[in-house]
Amino acid sequence: MTAAPNGSGAGDPAADEVPLAGRVAVVTGASSGIGRATALRLASGGATVLALGRDQTRLDALGKEASGPGTLTPVRLDLTDDAAVVAFTAEVTDRYSRVDHLVHSAGAYGSARVDAVSLADLDAQYLANVRAPYALTQRLLPALRVAGADRGADIVIVNSTQGIRAGAGTSVFAATQHAMRGFADSLRQEINADGIRVTTIHLGRTATPRQEAIYAREGREYAPELLVQAADVADLVNYLIRLPPTAEITELHLRPAKKSY
Repeated sequence: MTAAPNGSGAGDPAADEVPLAGRVAVVTGASSGIGRATALRLASGGATVLALGRDQTRLDALGKEASGPGTLTPVRLDLTDDAAVVAFTAEVTDRYSRVDHLVHSAGAYGSARVDAVSLADLDAQYLANVRAPYALTQRLLPALRVAGADRGADIVIVNSTQGIRAGAGTSVFAATQHAMRGFADSLRQEINADGIRVTTIHLGRTATPRQEAIYAREGREYAPELLVQAADVADLVNYLIRLPPTAEITELHLRPAKKSY
């Protein structure tokens, strides 16, 4: 089956039924939360999904849960391990030659006041939140350009509202999110001409294991039903990559409809 161009596939019933057939997607942070939901959503739409994460047990469970016309391959990968990333991207390029969609949803979080945070924590969050996605993107650009020249490609970066305005105690995390916003803006200007779109999603509080841990650290009651759901973000990613090739959404801000914080 031939996949529809980067768009709705209007007028083609087969394309509407399996809209992402023939597309290759790389999703980071797939062990849990947003990455997990996104990997499942894209596979259900017909994509060949490479779901990256560090927790082998959760990845195995994810592989068993995946359903639909697409395929989902769990890949245990530490994105801060340069040699492992080089090996992974080489294998992807050799096997598929193309990457249609790259979704960044992995990262680390820590909070502390500036006068209390350790430089080791600063280095760790920079490594996980900036250097790792930067390096993975850089390595996959040739494969993204192949897809971009064909029917278009997408890079979606799941950021945070802290990447817009930082709160007290979040200086390190917020700095990494501001850095990724700058990275996305610059990258977009460099690769739009290659048929590759770049979108940043700035998320408010979302019901994920990370957010549950944050609430516990804050000593507050965790009410996940009042937060953005991981499936909401996955649906948004699916919408973004199915836009017609003539359109690009550069930034989106997504917050809970009922504010509980």
